[in-house]
Amino acid sequence: MQMVRRYKIAVLGSSSEPEESIQGRKAFGIGAAVARHGGILLTGGCPGLPHAAALGAASGGGLTVAISPAMSREGHICSYKYPTDSQVLVFTGMGTKGRNVILVRSADACVFVGGGMGTLNEFTIAFDELGADCAIGVLSDSGGFSDDYVRLASRVARGPVALLVADADPDILLEKIVSHISSNSNRTGI
Repeated sequence: MQMVRRYKIAVLGSSSEPEESIQGRKAFGIGAAVARHGGILLTGGCPGLPHAAALGAASGGGLTVAISPAMSREGHICSYKYPTDSQVLVFTGMGTKGRNVILVRSADACVFVGGGMGTLNEFTIAFDELGADCAIGVLSDSGGFSDDYVRLASRVARGPVALLVADADPDILLEKIVSHISSNSNRTGI
């Protein structure tokens, strides 16, 4: 039996940005594009832009996985006040910074939409940790620090090992990412 490889694409962004905002609609579009490309959407399980992306993926029949900073479902709901509608919830018990490492390292590609300091932490992890067969995507014009990530990355003496791409169109951005990870993938697993 031949296994079909499904790529894990993390969508990262501000948890405080309303899902119904302009940025929220863009995050929803990224999630829907992940589903159209047959990817598995990973998020940090939080509200805001990542949740909007999860809703977008779910609307297209995509699989959504939330990597929670909490140790249990109760902590996820009561302590963090995070949504529970992702199809799979993984509880790390590592807090948000520890969860960020697990989330990014689990992904074949990371897509950044808007974002603030927490998202910047996720971007630096992706910049340092993702390999050449992975991709880092930035949805341009999505608010927050997103447009600054590419500029900041270009000022570092060494660039990221992963492909770094930016585009304002969710479908074009996902096409670039999927093309790269499908043609360069040496990773095993789902």
